[in-house]
Amino acid sequence: MKVKGLEVKNEQELRSTLDRMYNLSKEGSEPFYGLVELMLNDEIILTAVHNIKSNRGSKTAGIDKKDINFYLQMDKDKFLNLIKRHIRNYDPNPVRRVHIPKPNGKTRPLGIPTLIDRIIQEITRIVLDPIAEGKFFKHSYGFRPYRGCDHAIARVLDLINRNKNYVVIEGDIKSFFDNINHNKLIEIMWDMGIRDKRFLIIIKKMLKAGIFEDGSIRKSSEGTPQGGIISPLLANIYLNEFDWMVARLFEEHRAKYTLKNLRNGIRKVKLRHAPCYLVRYADDWVILCETETKASTVLTKVEKFLRHVLKLELSKEKTLITNITEKPAKFLGFDIIAQKARLKDKIVGKAFPDKAKVDNKIRGIAQSIDELRRFKSEHEKAVHIELINSKIVGLSNYYRIGNSSALFTRLDYRLNSRIYRTFTKMYGKENWKKYRVPANELDNRRDRHQDKRTNGYFVEVDNVKVGFTRLSFTPSTLALNFNQDLVPYTNDGRALYQKNAGKRLRLLRPTLYDPENLTFIVLNQLSPYQANVRYNFEYILNREYAFNRDKGMCKACGNFLTADIFHCHHIKPYLTLDLVNKVSNLASVCKGCHRLIHSNDEVENTKMRMKVTKYRALLIEMKGY
Repeated sequence: MKVKGLEVKNEQELRSTLDRMYNLSKEGSEPFYGLVELMLNDEIILTAVHNIKSNRGSKTAGIDKKDINFYLQMDKDKFLNLIKRHIRNYDPNPVRRVHIPKPNGKTRPLGIPTLIDRIIQEITRIVLDPIAEGKFFKHSYGFRPYRGCDHAIARVLDLINRNKNYVVIEGDIKSFFDNINHNKLIEIMWDMGIRDKRFLIIIKKMLKAGIFEDGSIRKSSEGTPQGGIISPLLANIYLNEFDWMVARLFEEHRAKYTLKNLRNGIRKVKLRHAPCYLVRYADDWVILCETETKASTVLTKVEKFLRHVLKLELSKEKTLITNITEKPAKFLGFDIIAQKARLKDKIVGKAFPDKAKVDNKIRGIAQSIDELRRFKSEHEKAVHIELINSKIVGLSNYYRIGNSSALFTRLDYRLNSRIYRTFTKMYGKENWKKYRVPANELDNRRDRHQDKRTNGYFVEVDNVKVGFTRLSFTPSTLALNFNQDLVPYTNDGRALYQKNAGKRLRLLRPTLYDPENLTFIVLNQLSPYQANVRYNFEYILNREYAFNRDKGMCKACGNFLTADIFHCHHIKPYLTLDLVNKVSNLASVCKGCHRLIHSNDEVENTKMRMKVTKYRALLIEMKGY
């Protein structure tokens, strides 16, 4: 596919282009050229900034100490030209390295690129992802759209239940992210059909950007920095050959496709080859086999392939062959075991939370509960309780797909005892009961706090009871196999995701009016100088967020908006520049309603009059009348 000269005018055209790239990649019909030209399209640059802006990491600065707000305050054209200039002459800054503590006491190195490098990485990822998705093995689940840990666990349990694969190879690649060979990665991408040499050079420069640590810069001759936006995608590309090597031993054996009937082809493979199945999530993977003999043979092949082809080594201490009818195998924080089903005479796979990992998390939550004592005001305590609740909910949501109910109940007892001791020290042994009510009387997290038989501790702020939640309030969920039709690069895949997720997909950003011809400069009675300051790049981006939040309808009259009548109203136009263009200060309105808001004309429609009057009142309030 020759992308050179292809102009993407809006988000719909961008989506269509990426869809076409995915289909061509999946078919393997032609290679890809001109990818750098695609990166230079305004719409892709804007999409990349939208994606980064919605991420909390956008406020984290690299070595240049600039965060997302620095670029949001720029003029739109100036910003776009800056990004294009950097892409054409790409020379990335070194990444700032920080060390994140791990549960085992060690640290994980994290590389933080500068914001402008993150934007270019995201642009590169947008262009690269549909090509890679078209080539990926179907049972790799890490850092891929619409997929998660639950799908990987579901696949493992399904193989145990359906195929009786009770011998598991637990794989561990030694320092995987630090040992990715740059030349081999570029070679793999070339074989995937990416034939734009300038595009490959940009990726290689990203990998060799260098690391800034302890006041000095050192070269990065191998590895991909953990923390880079494009790093997870590059890691999946690097291991894709490994995925297909294992798959071709059985699951995707070429003999499977020698017969017209696929089922007959599968039977033919089963007659001659012992089954083995790979399930991978990033650099964590397991291979399920029927016998230990088969597992030993497969492990030998894997070890040789990783060493000689991908230049990687297995950790001998952590790479194990486990019979899960005798002891559990560890995968993604779960203990996977095959044991007799309750009330049934058959062996089934079960996933129990890894107690050591869960205990470490619970100790951290318990320490946070103890910290509640140091806060003086009830407001501070309420905020801290909600912070603790977010940790509890996060932990329970992750492990809800496993056999976790009994463990959740025990952990709740541990945490509740800690909360009791904390409240008795804060309020006295004679008063602590005043701060405990049935969970359904708590005012926070109402969707979780519906149990009237279980008590919860709380603090009260402005007559609102903010209480602790429990792990056991999270209902268990059956882990389901991933539907391979769920793809972000087909209409059917997006529709299926929308149906399964139970929510509407984000609206496509409209082709908005030309920011150079903002008719409401006059309506707002601002000078052109003031307008140029206010209508900066942050405004250009956030008016589209406001449009999506308002579901493409006028906030005053409720009519659907089109590009020719869409206006974006500043609710409080006299806020400072760092606040005036926040999404909360923007409202999508039609041209007619916008004129009404900035005038004293009568409004006949009662409902519309109330909303227009509200916006007028905020304008007057901000002017200080």
